[in-house]
Amino acid sequence: MRQEPKPKTIYARGADDGLWMGLYITFAMALVCGSLFTSWLQIPAMAVALGVPFLTYFFLRRTHVAAHGMTVFSALWMQGIVMFACASLIFGAVAFVYLRYVNPGFIQGVFTYLIDFYGGMEEEGAQALAEELRMVADSNAYPRPAVLVLGEMWTVMFSGSLLSMVVGALARIKRVPISQG
Repeated sequence: MRQEPKPKTIYARGADDGLWMGLYITFAMALVCGSLFTSWLQIPAMAVALGVPFLTYFFLRRTHVAAHGMTVFSALWMQGIVMFACASLIFGAVAFVYLRYVNPGFIQGVFTYLIDFYGGMEEEGAQALAEELRMVADSNAYPRPAVLVLGEMWTVMFSGSLLSMVVGALARIKRVPISQG
């Protein structure tokens, strides 16, 4: 007697989808960081960043269809929260390795870029910001990679949980057709 495979839980689906979302967000952030120094990367960076809600919808809608339209909103939202939590772990690990070992001068390079950018503006507020950034650079008080990465991980988790709330509701709007068979 053949036993049917157990359906995946919302948490397992969120973790599986979190792997792909983590790789996607890591790619998006690589493009964003690269666009600071290479201007032609700005358009692909924007396009990839705008794809996050669509990828979220794809994952949550797939779960809703697989459950024949019977998934409750809270379950889809929880799947999204788990997905972004797992994605932030992958993103954080890659970002930390990059900032700490691959390109340890990246943070200083961003500060130099921002000092030049704001220093070249005429506005008083921009000049004040450039001076504050210059003081940080002169005193070598740059944020540590771990602190920066943890902040970004929290940003991914928090914004992803809010996005999942909206997308979870949208994923349930369209009716799931009754399968013939």
